[in-house]
Amino acid sequence: MASMLDQSFSVRRGAIFVGVLAGGSGLLLAVDRLTEYRKHRAEKRARPDVAQVPAEHVTHHALAPYGPETDGVVTLCASRLGVSSLHYVAYHARGKGLFRVDVLDHPDLAPLVGLAAPDRHRHIYENYGTRLKALMAHLDDDFDELDSGRLVRLVLDVEKGAVFVIEVHEHSGRYLLGVTLDQSHVDTADEEMRRLTAEIRQYLGHPAMPATAREP
Repeated sequence: MASMLDQSFSVRRGAIFVGVLAGGSGLLLAVDRLTEYRKHRAEKRARPDVAQVPAEHVTHHALAPYGPETDGVVTLCASRLGVSSLHYVAYHARGKGLFRVDVLDHPDLAPLVGLAAPDRHRHIYENYGTRLKALMAHLDDDFDELDSGRLVRLVLDVEKGAVFVIEVHEHSGRYLLGVTLDQSHVDTADEEMRRLTAEIRQYLGHPAMPATAREP
């Protein structure tokens, strides 16, 4: 048996990874439990600064088949949802949505959801996921002429809230679409999207993206 983050792992079968630590001690981890470890690690890193909603108010829906390694990304996305922050997050990879999580059915959001039912919101946001990423690609061509680098983030600040599209990893086509329905919490939702993106990159083993300047 081996242990990490207070979690024991069996090493009875499968390939074994050995990480040499200071002093020559070793850390063993069996590949057959690697997915479970990564999910547990994602849960450890999910440290929302806003009040989380109870799990029964979080709706999760798979938009396409995905592997168990993505369960950790689901955990991270759900951890950033809140009545006073992000209300909807969808995760995309290689041009298609993989899953969405949201709190649109929460009773406190009924006034913000308005006349359109939560399922109608979800349908429109799923269309946003493809169309807004295509818009970013189109705008990228214009920015390329200015040698300003790729467009990695798009924010639509609407009268009731905002829609965010942010790139997670260029080469695998991973990106997030987030929505808040509350104009008074746009800045909070914006920060949650930035933190969520950084957490997912770390979870997937990608280096952190350069920090972007924020207005004072």
